Amino acid sequence: MKALKILGIVVGTFVGTSVLMFFLYPHIHPDRAGDVEKLDEDPLMAGSVWEGDVMSPEECESLQSELESLHSENAELMSRIDSLDNENEKLKAELADLESAEPQPADEAGIPAANGTTITMDDEDFAERVKSLLNLDEEELAPIVQNMEDSQLVRLYRSAGSIQREKLLRSLAPDRAAKLMNEVMS
Repeated sequence: MKALKILGIVVGTFVGTSVLMFFLYPHIHPDRAGDVEKLDEDPLMAGSVWEGDVMSPEECESLQSELESLHSENAELMSRIDSLDNENEKLKAELADLESAEPQPADEAGIPAANGTTITMDDEDFAERVKSLLNLDEEELAPIVQNMEDSQLVRLYRSAGSIQREKLLRSLAPDRAAKLMNEVMS
């Protein structure tokens, strides 16, 4: 019984203090009392939805269709952002590959011909030939690259893209691929 009296006194004191603060707040903090009054005048707080007005079914359907179209547009934009992020990552990787590639001296542009002379070609011509060579299947590419000199393989490897480099390494014998990687990394 004694505990019940103590609990009643505590709860009564709390409720009494709360009521007293509610009525005295404007007098204690006159600068903040204006903020409370402004909330009552806020058009968002006094809108028709808050006062119990009901929307017509047509308005509800139009808002729902607009919401669905915004969701679908958002999904399309998010997928486009994802695809652009993927493309950006690919371009960054390609840029890093290009920046890490060592510039080739001009005297390496020559290709030895069968009669011992050197055929020279510009970089664009060489790049086109590299693309056409590395576009072959691995089975078709393997006998060709097995007969190439190591310096030609190094140059071919350095001018190829990352996917083409993988194809080149897969088409080589393991010991020859290891030798090529040692020369490229040194």
